Amino acid sequence: MCMDRTVVIAGAVRTPIGAVGGVLADLQAVDLGERAVRAVLEQAKLDPAHVEYTSMGWVAQDPRATNIAKIVAERAGVPETSPGTTFHENCASGGAAIHDIARRIMLGEIDLGVAGGCESMSNVPRYLFQGRIKNQLYGDMKLEDGLMGALLERELSTGPELMGLMTERIVERYGLSREDLDQVAFDSHRNACEAWGSGAFGGYVVPVEIPRRRKDPIVVSRDEGPKDLPMEYFSKARPYFKRDGGTITSQNSSSINDAAAAVILTTPQRAAALGLEVLAELACFRNIGVERAYMGEGAFKVIPALLDKAGRSLAEVDFFEINEAFAAVVAGALVFLPELDRAKVNQWGSGISLGHPVGCTGARQVVDMVWQLRRRGKTLGVTTRCVGGGIGSGELIRVV
Repeated sequence: MCMDRTVVIAGAVRTPIGAVGGVLADLQAVDLGERAVRAVLEQAKLDPAHVEYTSMGWVAQDPRATNIAKIVAERAGVPETSPGTTFHENCASGGAAIHDIARRIMLGEIDLGVAGGCESMSNVPRYLFQGRIKNQLYGDMKLEDGLMGALLERELSTGPELMGLMTERIVERYGLSREDLDQVAFDSHRNACEAWGSGAFGGYVVPVEIPRRRKDPIVVSRDEGPKDLPMEYFSKARPYFKRDGGTITSQNSSSINDAAAAVILTTPQRAAALGLEVLAELACFRNIGVERAYMGEGAFKVIPALLDKAGRSLAEVDFFEINEAFAAVVAGALVFLPELDRAKVNQWGSGISLGHPVGCTGARQVVDMVWQLRRRGKTLGVTTRCVGGGIGSGELIRVV
């Protein structure tokens, strides 16, 4: 136990994950976030009046929903008197929101809160960064793509680089092969398809209705990404970021997505008083820093730090989800942690198959891990992710 006050999870849901420009593209991040918060309250049969604080992760923040956490909470019925905070921690934003509510509970500031993450990468704006200062009265102005900007690391000493090109450094540092990466990608889709086929995601992946004029709404109930793909699909793909001698392709990289996820965090005492079912305990969480140029290492270097803080060993963990921002991250983890059992890793898929809606991913991982542990009769799960800028973020989930 690494906390002064026990934090438990009393609700955990997510929306299906849509592809960029796909089935959820007509919904903004605020719409997806509202659906997730509303659904987790309904799942737990919790009166929204009991929510003392809401925190949400969102990476592609824009003025259409300033402080999205407060907006989605109010739309879901949480009183205006309950505050909210929005977090931007790149790919760890949803995890940061969970950590925030947990800290507030640990410190005794609140006894119950909602945390999650949302992202609509289909609706990331293009920006005009000129026009509000003198000497710009005439001439053409350049629009910059906010989505492309989110995929860049701008602060490298060598200049801006796409995250995928940066990750070729992981391949070199850990001696990975193209076959290693393609195997991770193949396994991800296979595992996600098997999980969907077995009904593993049923019940807590909540359907989303897409309104249509003069027609019945479209109901989206399944992730758009996972597909039954042969190994040849991956092995025949051309390197995308480093055309000459590269290993990273669009097929062994995470996709670009839309989704939202939410959890209810509280204390065991408050859960009992409100008649809430405790699904799991947030046993520990941790962030670390890593070299910016090797940001992918964060997803696996955080694991020893997290387990050390929790007083647990690698062998005690039943399942891991190491987010597949790129297959090289998972392949690198297996080299860095040679005792890591591959059969415990990403058994329900991850970023390559399910998708990587960046602000949502950390919360989505926690939600999926809670239900993976419960439905497979296991106790301990670890969820981690690498983070642009050089961070590793993770959680230890325990089913009581």
